[in-house]
Amino acid sequence: MEDWDPNVVKMLSIFMPTTFDRRLAIKGHSRFVHYTTAENLFRILDQEEIRFRNTRCMNDYRDVEQGVMQLHQWNNDGESSEPLAKALEASSPGVWGEAIKKYYQALPSLRTQSYVLSVAEHDPAENDTGRLSLWRAYEKGETGIAVVVKVAPFMQVTEALKAYSSPVAYWTRHQLDDEFKVVTQRVSANKDFLSKLPKPALIEMLFLMLVFAATCSKHPGLSDEREWRVLTNPQLWPSPQLVEHHDVIGGIPQTVYRMPLKNSPADNVMGIELPELIDRVIIGPTAYAGPIRDAIIAKLVERKIDDPASKVVISGMPVRAKAMG
Repeated sequence: MEDWDPNVVKMLSIFMPTTFDRRLAIKGHSRFVHYTTAENLFRILDQEEIRFRNTRCMNDYRDVEQGVMQLHQWNNDGESSEPLAKALEASSPGVWGEAIKKYYQALPSLRTQSYVLSVAEHDPAENDTGRLSLWRAYEKGETGIAVVVKVAPFMQVTEALKAYSSPVAYWTRHQLDDEFKVVTQRVSANKDFLSKLPKPALIEMLFLMLVFAATCSKHPGLSDEREWRVLTNPQLWPSPQLVEHHDVIGGIPQTVYRMPLKNSPADNVMGIELPELIDRVIIGPTAYAGPIRDAIIAKLVERKIDDPASKVVISGMPVRAKAMG
């Protein structure tokens, strides 16, 4: 975050403390991983673009509703939400009411027009195996692939894409309350700083705090996924670089937004071209690992990715013929 506006960094530390800490924990040598199918990997390599999918069409389609409901319960519980409202009123009168109003006006769009690209934090210990819980998302007949990528493109600041990365929170309602207690404490401790900020900037940061709390939350039982989401909403944040398409995925016709994997230095969009983005490819459970590896290596050669044979590994995870038990 060294190239960010210092005021933005400080506001992030105040209003999104866990997100702030998670961002600080991501280093230059860190890696993210995108779990997908072999078929979709070939589509990405052939078309040199990625898709943002509507949250209603993904495996975890109820996640946005879970986050929305938790946030709604917190806001309607005066004992939980009133301390933050009072602390903000003391710092900058009226901003909390405006932010809440803006959030609820945007809520129908957040529920239906949120598009995401999902990645997960990658552990070097998983370099040869991937993560079992994420392999389990793939149905019989599909081959799961883990594409390990460099983190820099997900951490950079650019307004051109209008797509914003955030770690997913796996909070219980009690943990959500605890997060907002930390926010309240930091608001009170930074009263002078907040009182000097332009109200529109403060309202926007509070709005984003609520947006990410609603759209980047999942069930606590899924915490081992360590997911990050790149979130966009074409109604709230239209971007000419994200192009609307209508695809059929898994037999389901749906709207997606495609983003070309092309660097744009003028827009501070860098590091997203395939040769510099892909660090490793892990092949999940399959009876055809050898032929799949050969085909992926050949495709990486076409895309001018250096030393592809060293980058494509077979996990060796067994293919389960039936469920346990």
